[in-house]
Amino acid sequence: MTPPLTIRRGTLDDAEALALLATRTFLETYRDFEEVQDNADYVADHFQVPAVAALLADPQATTLLAASGADLAGYAVLRAGSTPSCVTGEKPLQLERFYLAEAATGRGEGTRFLRAVQAEAHTLGALTVWLGVYHRNARAIRFYESRGFRQIGERDFPFGGKIFVDPVYAIAVDEIRFPQPNGPSRES
Repeated sequence: MTPPLTIRRGTLDDAEALALLATRTFLETYRDFEEVQDNADYVADHFQVPAVAALLADPQATTLLAASGADLAGYAVLRAGSTPSCVTGEKPLQLERFYLAEAATGRGEGTRFLRAVQAEAHTLGALTVWLGVYHRNARAIRFYESRGFRQIGERDFPFGGKIFVDPVYAIAVDEIRFPQPNGPSRES
């Protein structure tokens, strides 16, 4: 049996490993949705080591890493700052990214990782967590909705020379639900 993931805050020393993980999880998640070149261009803009190092050094962002042994298996980014007008909850914090490698899904690790995000949101003083999710990513939408997130609006997301309208979800930090696993699942 695979041991549970360990979760910790990311540091600048993690930039190279996180760049590799971010690339892999993005391509795993969106390979069936968008053009290969658009995905490659997005990865080149957002997940190269200098961009990831800048993220890890950003005082407005907190990056949590999930590891399986010495290998990274997931990451989450919580970001303070600009919030769309549809987010009306108090002290909002964006869950900017929440990814697990495919090999880490289906064992309840997404739920465990979201618990760590909830604890970090508390530490950061947030009362509301919000996120945008790609409208075609039904798996992620099911995951968030099953944990109590509700769609509260939409926002534009530029990608591949197009503008996508993504749903925005939010929840009070203390209202995130953590269903008990009842067999294999396909968490995001």
